[in-house]
Amino acid sequence: MHPINGKWRIVAQTPVGTMPSIDEINVNEDGLTFQGVMHDERSGKDYPIINGKINGMDVTFQASMKIGLIKMDFDLEGHLADDGQTCHGTAKAMMMKGTFEGTKIEE
Repeated sequence: MHPINGKWRIVAQTPVGTMPSIDEINVNEDGLTFQGVMHDERSGKDYPIINGKINGMDVTFQASMKIGLIKMDFDLEGHLADDGQTCHGTAKAMMMKGTFEGTKIEE
């Protein structure tokens, strides 16, 4: 199973502030795609992670979430460390850009 599979504590740095989440990632049987759920720790809301693609230790995926009254669609790119226990990446939504770092908390 690809090391992205599992539960992650993610902290994103965005123009609207720090956004902590717990993300549950489920790799599909093909080993090349995944989906999951992002649990926003500030609002307590869950948002789907979709269109996850795996290329070695690099991943791309999308998520939509509400920030205040505005729904935003995010495109995210990430890279897992060789040990598969940490990750970092970038997120883009409209004109906003941010970064994220994560630590695996459960297989």
